[in-house]
Amino acid sequence: MNKQTAFLTWQDPDSRDWHVIGVLEYEKGQYSFRYTQGSKATDNFVPFSGMENLTKEYKSSGLFPIFQNRLLSSRRPEFPKFISWLGLNSETANNMDVLTRSGGVRGTDNLQLFPKIELGSNGEFEHVFFVHGVRYLTGSARHRIDSLKAADILYACLDIQNDFDHNAVLLRTQNPPEILGYVPRYLSLELFSILKKDQSAVSFYVEQISDEAPESYKLLCRVKGQLPTELQNSFMAGQEYQPLTDQGN
Repeated sequence: MNKQTAFLTWQDPDSRDWHVIGVLEYEKGQYSFRYTQGSKATDNFVPFSGMENLTKEYKSSGLFPIFQNRLLSSRRPEFPKFISWLGLNSETANNMDVLTRSGGVRGTDNLQLFPKIELGSNGEFEHVFFVHGVRYLTGSARHRIDSLKAADILYACLDIQNDFDHNAVLLRTQNPPEILGYVPRYLSLELFSILKKDQSAVSFYVEQISDEAPESYKLLCRVKGQLPTELQNSFMAGQEYQPLTDQGN
């Protein structure tokens, strides 16, 4: 299996801004974790217990406790249903698959994970994600979600008047038009400028609808696109993403 990479984001309790504060990697049976430049963006961030050194690369054959505690036990009776909501195969999905697809979210803190999206040789990419904000939708929009089918085309709308996120991207249906929620922030941050220049460069589709799932796992979507050459080196490679130490140090 190729190396799997996930970024860890943290929300500042004062500003409510999200920062990329770490990178978790898994390769050949070993996990590694490094803090990134984003962890120094605010004085409010406190390193995790047992991982206090911001400039150290931590390695382990098992998943670090801060992440292990975000996984639903496979012994729980609801585990098979949970995996199906994520659109994963219970026989092949590993811990990184579950963490990055679910976000590893817990109601008791302000941390969330998302996967590094790998680009093809010509800048092409493909990614599966959950639409955010479904719980705030109108009854009409919720009903529309229930009527969607896999492979249905969705359309991106730049929410330029959003006071909380200047890179916010909404998803909607076509006929009749209905707002379904938001593209996750980590993704809209990378795609906003591309969509602003050429919306045809990126396509959105329904991947899966899970009727019995909680709202946060209700609408699973797929995005496909191709980055122009001048943006490929900067994709998911901003200052906050950069580790505070090189691997092996």
